[in-house]
Amino acid sequence: MTCRPCRAHRSRAIAPSVARFSRIAPLSLLLVALLASLTACRDEKSKPAPAPSSSVISIGVGMQGCDDLPLCEKRCDEGNGDSCRRLGVTFQLGQGASKDETRAAALYVKACALKSGMGCVSAGQMYEYAHGVAKDVVHAAALYKSACETSYAPGCHNYAIMVENGRGVPQDDLAAARYYDMACAAGAASACSRAVALRERAVRAPVVIDLDAGALK
Repeated sequence: MTCRPCRAHRSRAIAPSVARFSRIAPLSLLLVALLASLTACRDEKSKPAPAPSSSVISIGVGMQGCDDLPLCEKRCDEGNGDSCRRLGVTFQLGQGASKDETRAAALYVKACALKSGMGCVSAGQMYEYAHGVAKDVVHAAALYKSACETSYAPGCHNYAIMVENGRGVPQDDLAAARYYDMACAAGAASACSRAVALRERAVRAPVVIDLDAGALK
């Protein structure tokens, strides 16, 4: 049998412990919630980022218009692709000449035909986003591919985005990964991770069996 004084003493001893626990418990719950949040953030960051819905990659390349408009025009007429591209920038931005996006697009296309990778990408963007010309993603994709064929990394990156998303070309994860590899080799870190993500996705893709045809699809 427990005496009343003992019970009273035990109650007084327990009371501070309960008070301390009531203060500590909310803090513990807060720490648990914070740790769960940080874990979720870490897991989210570990997932590969989706590709942009449209290609906007320039990899830090400045546009650079013409400082001497007549000289640029002369050199463009003589077949200098970069001078044609610079003229395009001048008319696209309206810096040193009246703004004329239609003329700019034509100059970018001419620059691309003269093997200017930057000109091809600029022309592709004009057609992809309908600046001065009618929107044409098929033509845009072809221009980005032409840029890539000149070994211009932003062209490879842009074309990879188009292929990954099936914009103007058939959708193909493995083909997109190959073009991301080309951009990656030129130093575009985001292209490297995207190539890996697409190959992983291709491996996880389910195989569909057509029982009627008895073949794999």
